[in-house]
Amino acid sequence: MLDNFLFVALPYVTLLLLIGGSFYRAFTGAKTQFRGHINWSARGDLLWTTRSTGFFGRASIGPAALSLHWGLLVVIVGHVAGFIGGAFGWTGWVEYFRWTGLFGGVLLFYGLSWALVRRVVTPQLRAMSTFDDIAVLVLLVAITGLGLYYPIARFTFGVSYAVGPWFAGIFQLRPDAAQIAGAPLIVRLHMIVAMVFLCYLPFTKLVHAFSFPFGYATRPYISMRSYVGLKR
Repeated sequence: MLDNFLFVALPYVTLLLLIGGSFYRAFTGAKTQFRGHINWSARGDLLWTTRSTGFFGRASIGPAALSLHWGLLVVIVGHVAGFIGGAFGWTGWVEYFRWTGLFGGVLLFYGLSWALVRRVVTPQLRAMSTFDDIAVLVLLVAITGLGLYYPIARFTFGVSYAVGPWFAGIFQLRPDAAQIAGAPLIVRLHMIVAMVFLCYLPFTKLVHAFSFPFGYATRPYISMRSYVGLKR
């Protein structure tokens, strides 16, 4: 019964909240006084974008921010390849996921961990942080850590051959929890926490990712100057 809820019902709840919640948030004032009113010209509310925190500890956050964003991109591409390869039994795609997932996961884990430590340790950041700021980082660190456990601690791969067909079954409207019944507990926890995070994502500041890169194609150039140059 629990497996059916977690791996049959929860994926559809996740899709509903991720897609429906994101559209609702994007085109209504979900967190403003305009809540419930369609607004096609706005990105929902003022909390759609992140509040910049680069003023504090800029030298240390640079590498972490790059690792976080590029690591996330590599992980997403790797997972797509792994799901497709696992569903069709394509060994090359699964092997690609094996190494890109490992490389991207390490980058992502470093970036997320440093961002979380920075939030907690830096007094200015701790004072301005909201529940969302901490919650999304904790969830992402947990997802990434669980995903890296088997490839790093056990050097075990190949779960894509079980997860791929189950994932394909979701879109075929016939998911089978039995397909991943034999998957390791850590892997299943990784999947469960990831789905919980995706349910929560539309209601956090991370919805700004859905705007990228459309706004960057038409925005004006930004003039940047180094701190040394400003001192002169």
